[in-house]
Amino acid sequence: MKITKTVLQLLLIAQFGFFGISKIIGAPDMVSTFTAFGFPTWFMVLTGLIEVTAVASLITGFFKGQAVYLGAFLIAGLTLGAALCHAVLEGSVPNAIIPLVVFLQNGLMVWLHNRTSAQPVYQVGLSS
Repeated sequence: MKITKTVLQLLLIAQFGFFGISKIIGAPDMVSTFTAFGFPTWFMVLTGLIEVTAVASLITGFFKGQAVYLGAFLIAGLTLGAALCHAVLEGSVPNAIIPLVVFLQNGLMVWLHNRTSAQPVYQVGLSS
């Protein structure tokens, strides 16, 4: 289970690292997507910064396990927001499926992390 969790975590790092940097540098396909949704450029850059923050948190999670939860929380919000944008603003439910699959990937990674972690999230801050 730990290997599966690590693979899912690495995939999320690669996915959100690539797309986050693409948004920050203003890749033409990202600009056109955000423009089509009616969002300003600063919102695209902000989204990219949140994605890169999630990546940093997931990387930190390899050394300090609790950091995974912050990255997963950010990714959950981003993927649900992306799914809503595709379904509502674009009117394309099939395009909303990809962010929902990534949302499920993220959830599975958190579930596996919680099962394999020495200190699961529900025990954080609780004294024994």
